[in-house]
Amino acid sequence: MKRILITLLIASLTFSVSNAQYAGISTRYKDLKGSYNPKEYVRQPTDPYNVSWYGVSSFFIPGIGQLLSGETWRGLAFMGGEAVLLSIVRSAANNIESIAITDEKGFVTGFTDEAAGRRNMIVLLSALGADLGLSIWSCIDVQKVVKVKNMYYQDLTRRKSSMELSFAPALSVASTPSGSLTPAAGVALQLKF
Repeated sequence: MKRILITLLIASLTFSVSNAQYAGISTRYKDLKGSYNPKEYVRQPTDPYNVSWYGVSSFFIPGIGQLLSGETWRGLAFMGGEAVLLSIVRSAANNIESIAITDEKGFVTGFTDEAAGRRNMIVLLSALGADLGLSIWSCIDVQKVVKVKNMYYQDLTRRKSSMELSFAPALSVASTPSGSLTPAAGVALQLKF
């Protein structure tokens, strides 16, 4: 399990570093969130991030979508929370297993210490509930992050395509100081925004 998580972490960090090629200025969610409202997001076929896939991946592995979208610290925070909650679940499950009384079919029928059994069951169920909450939070968070970043890239693409610089040969007539018209050749520079 550790190998899988480490492999996923390395792959996502590599992807997030390579995904930083889009713009020379900061593309961190923290810097962009004031300029874009994720509720106004409209999907475009050229969007670099797929909102649905990032959301689903972050539900099953909290933080992976944030890592893949270039939000490394945000993703690591979610993964750290997930690791803490899973260690609590594992610890509580081990404690329950050590004090559980089972029947011949392997079903738990009671505990050798009822108070400790109840306490560990409460911890186990609370940690599982918190883990589900963290998964949902990570899913919602990455969708907001990805929508804002996609809106930024849409804006960037729109700005690049609307700003054209063109050179064209030109031939016109110019007046001289004596008042006669003389043909003049040149190059026209046109800049559209």
